[in-house]
Amino acid sequence: MRIPYSISKSGLKAQQNKLDTIAHNISNSDTAGYKQKTVSFRELLVNDINEQDALLSGNANNLGLNRGVLSSTNGTDFSAGSLVQSEENLSVSVNGEGFFGVRNEAGDLVLTRDGNFTLDENKQIVNSRGQVVETNLTIPADAWPEGEVQVGSSGEIFIQTGEGQINVGVIPLYNVENPQALIPIGDNNFTIPPEQAGTLINSIENPGAFGTLLTGVYENSNVDLAQSFTDMIMAQRAYSLNAQVTRSTDEIYSLINQFT
Repeated sequence: MRIPYSISKSGLKAQQNKLDTIAHNISNSDTAGYKQKTVSFRELLVNDINEQDALLSGNANNLGLNRGVLSSTNGTDFSAGSLVQSEENLSVSVNGEGFFGVRNEAGDLVLTRDGNFTLDENKQIVNSRGQVVETNLTIPADAWPEGEVQVGSSGEIFIQTGEGQINVGVIPLYNVENPQALIPIGDNNFTIPPEQAGTLINSIENPGAFGTLLTGVYENSNVDLAQSFTDMIMAQRAYSLNAQVTRSTDEIYSLINQFT
């Protein structure tokens, strides 16, 4: 493929990937605990241009022609989202570092910031997707006294009875050495890559490495809609410019072919 076509084609693909990522972020702007994805761009192979390739000015140096651009959705913005007031007593938000642990369908521990918790019919604490939250219980759920289940700022689970509060366990927080290495797996969950498995820590053994819990609220998506729509407009314009380059290149080659 001729280089001008190759460059504009790579630009179209790169901007389309950015548009897809922005659209995915916008669609999750109201998803509890969602962390927006980020897109990075990098220049493809650069071919140096010297006097054997073209007639150069004496002041020209370090000239090159790249083969285009490549974009990839390879990052996650873990900044805190807005807080939403909840009617559920079990809803909590992490104020600082840390993730909640939940079990996926395979029973594996995965991490999430979704703290919109409720109590199911089996007295298990579950998130908005029905996934069971990892807890460390001192009293089995089937032995809990009657009363209102609440969560404290340190993750402690207690039941408010007529005789006072009874502590029945704790909701631990989890984190890894490099959160950017966490792999998104859908359903607002992140899995721990094998190379990071040994760095997993929890708030029970390392309380100083984690934030506290805010009760009665949960963390919403951290997607900034105004910025997302601005980015979308810029990406659409960049896509249109690359499309125009393709059309102009085609017209130029059509004229050349008429004289050959």
